[in-house]
Formats: sequence, C-alpha cells, structure tokens
Amino acid sequence: MRLAVVFTKEAPVRFVSHLDLLRLFQRAFRRAKLPLAYSQGFNPHPLLSFATALSVGFTSRGEYLDVTLTEDMTPDAFVEKTAPWLPEGVRITEVFDLGTSRKSLTSAMRSAEYRAAVEFAEPVTEEELNKAISDLLSNEIVVMKKTKGGIKPTDIRPMALGFELIGLDGSTAVFRISGVLSAEGGLNPDMLLTEYYKKLGKAGISDIERVSIRLDRDALMD
Repeated sequence: MRLAVVFTKEAPVRFVSHLDLLRLFQRAFRRAKLPLAYSQGFNPHPLLSFATALSVGFTSRGEYLDVTLTEDMTPDAFVEKTAPWLPEGVRITEVFDLGTSRKSLTSAMRSAEYRAAVEFAEPVTEEELNKAISDLLSNEIVVMKKTKGGIKPTDIRPMALGFELIGLDGSTAVFRISGVLSAEGGLNPDMLLTEYYKKLGKAGISDIERVSIRLDRDALMD
C-alpha cells in the first residue's frame, strides 16, 4: 500500500539537508519495524520519496513524503509506531492512503505559501514596504536562474501568485508569499526577496517558513 505522510520540519532540524532528511526517515522507519517495500535490483532501497525539496535553512509546517509498504496499515497505526523514533522538530501531522494510485505526489503539486520574517538594519514604514511590493510586482522580475539549459535570465514574475505585508514591528516585517510549485519548478521566495530588497533600497535578513503546499488530491486519484 502507498501512504502520503505530511510532516513538519521545524527549527531544530532546519539545517538538515534533503538527503539527510531522507536518511532520517529511513532510519526511523526501520527502528519502528514498519513493513517497508524495497526497490528491485543490485542495491535495494526503501520506496520513499519527497514530493519536493525544501531549501536548507527553511522551516515548514507541511512537507509530503510518499511511503510504500508491503502490508496494510491504518494511518493511526503508522503514526503511533513512527512518532517515538522521530527527532525533535519532525512531527507527522497527517497520513492518508493513496489507494491504487500510481501518480507521484510531485505531479499533484500546484502552489505553496510561505511566511517570511525579515529583519532590516533600520526601522521601515508600512508605506515604503508596500510601495516596494507594488513596484516589484508591476514589472518583470528577471533573475539569473539555473535551468535545464544552464544558468539563464528568467522572469519569475509569473510564478509569484501573491506577496503582501502582514505585520510590522519596528525594523522587523512579516510577509506572506505564495507562488507556483509544480513538477516543472516553482517560486524561490528567497530569490523574490532579494529582488524586493533592491526595489526597497534596504537589505534584510529573512527567516522563511513554508506554511503549506497545495496538493490536488483529486488529481492523484484519477
């Protein structure tokens, strides 16, 4: 059976890499004695895969992991067996059965929402922050981005679905950013903020959290 596992990646593990996070889950599942399914071939490995990678340093409230088991197991039993073996900062918040679907979680991704807390070197006003957002979104946002054909100038404006100021306290501003996230790629919020600082004329240090990934679950069951 295939299960989709939704989990958090919180501050204690924010600098754990994508590959190390996969190893972390493999180790936890082995210790939990889950009936993991393995690949065929010379070097079998557990059939686990993430829907998408998360940048090192980012935290998240809802990442997706695809797990294949050789025996049926209820979502509650899966969580009960696994939770004691996960480190601080990784919590399973939901598990759902993918049934007989062979479609990948990646193929069902549509968009993501982020929360960015940005600390500026000096106090900023709501007016100047909002004006810089308006100026940024009113034109192309061309950046040098790695593509299949190499590093090329790319307009990331079509991938930015939303960018708004939601809080301000002295020199610390909080933004909500939403962007495309699909199998073909997605918006890098850190890259968007870098271009934003240029419009604002002030540099900032950001703390970024992925709040959610919008997954079209109906598309998985087609």
